[in-house]
Amino acid sequence: MFVLSCEPATCAIPEWHKDIFRGHEETVTSEEGWSPGSLNLAQAFATKLRSLLAHGDITRLLVDFSRRPDDPARFSRFSAKLTEDHRRKLDERHHQAHINLLRQRIVEEMKHGGSVIHLSLRTAPAADAPVVEFVQDPSRDVETAFVRKWTDALRAAAPELKFAVASDPNYGLSTVLREQFPEKFGSISVVAAQSSFLEGTPLRWDKLKKLLLETLPKE
Repeated sequence: MFVLSCEPATCAIPEWHKDIFRGHEETVTSEEGWSPGSLNLAQAFATKLRSLLAHGDITRLLVDFSRRPDDPARFSRFSAKLTEDHRRKLDERHHQAHINLLRQRIVEEMKHGGSVIHLSLRTAPAADAPVVEFVQDPSRDVETAFVRKWTDALRAAAPELKFAVASDPNYGLSTVLREQFPEKFGSISVVAAQSSFLEGTPLRWDKLKKLLLETLPKE
């Protein structure tokens, strides 16, 4: 039923591209280069669900896996310095390979019948933002119903938890997958407060992960 992914999982740079980041190492390890805690969150889901996890293997400053493969913004001001051939190889070996892997796993899950839910897991700076945000396409009933079940369970388990549901039918990667799988498929982004991972506020990271996993709808 579930296909899991984590796009901003790492700030890794292949050896042959390190020159373009020389002097900008702090930028690479900052929020601009990746989302700390994202991979940890996604791995917790993969372990709980006994599911494979597809995740980004390079910094998003080279190519942003969360965007459409035809979106010029998938390349940052750093990767813009690369030759067209190098950017094409980044697309093929990393970005497109990630999308193709997700497509393959969705097809495999659909063979079992029923709906398939793609969960894209990541963190984001919180500030006054909710501790958890669910990003969905409200026009897709499978997504709306799933998020409603999840938020109802969250509300019952932790009434004080600040969460939100955002409508974004044009979120890059999700849109690509929705176009290929128009029926019995939903793509939902789960965005957790980065401060919980880094500082343990407003909720300890282990408690937040446990809460999300215990309230996750099973069908």
